[in-house]
Amino acid sequence: MKGRLAWVGLLLTGIVAWVVLMPASSLNNAVMNATSGRLQLINSSGSVWNGRAQLGLSDGGTVRALPGDVQWHVLVLGGGLWLGLSVNHPTMLQPVHLGWASGGITLQAGKMEIPASWLSSLGAPFNTIKPEGVFKLDWARWQTGESADVTMKWVDAQSALASIRPLGEYVVSLKGMPEKEMNLTIQTLKGPLFIEGQGKLVPNRRMAFSGYAYSDEKSRPALTGLLSQMGRQEGDKYRLGVF
Repeated sequence: MKGRLAWVGLLLTGIVAWVVLMPASSLNNAVMNATSGRLQLINSSGSVWNGRAQLGLSDGGTVRALPGDVQWHVLVLGGGLWLGLSVNHPTMLQPVHLGWASGGITLQAGKMEIPASWLSSLGAPFNTIKPEGVFKLDWARWQTGESADVTMKWVDAQSALASIRPLGEYVVSLKGMPEKEMNLTIQTLKGPLFIEGQGKLVPNRRMAFSGYAYSDEKSRPALTGLLSQMGRQEGDKYRLGVF
């Protein structure tokens, strides 16, 4: 009996050690599956509990490594009843904090700024439009069962296809219950290029979205090339995402 207990203890010790020391690289498959291969973890080091890696964006073929490392740290407290995750990256104005407990998930409020040029790594149509400027992402504190509120502003917006610089400023708002339905809206704050649209995101369904891009008559000759890459022309407007 003592011999069996010793073997069981040794086995459990091995399993715990394997989990604790699991390399950070083992997270890559989970990240790829969650993002359909668009986001990857490369040049990773450390463990799944405390590690770092570069973020890579893929267009389905080529993977572009983004500057700066993402770092994460996992905490387990309360006899395993609470799990905390802290994630940091140079683009974040402060670390992102996630918590899991019996009541669900909690996400602390946060902000980050992302170069718009990173989108070119995702392939068409971004690699043709080649957006420039900065995306400013801002989200409120959220907990399971509550409504989420996420805002992204594109400031100093520019494109390699447009001679007018800057194009303006735009805001994307995402509000609603992530586990049920979220409403998405795109609005123009200022600029000769107008972008507007709205849609709904429902889990396990294709996003329903309808939007247009257009310009004032004076700026139209300088923006026609860009508009033609944003969607199909319908009169004086271009329906976003339809080719």
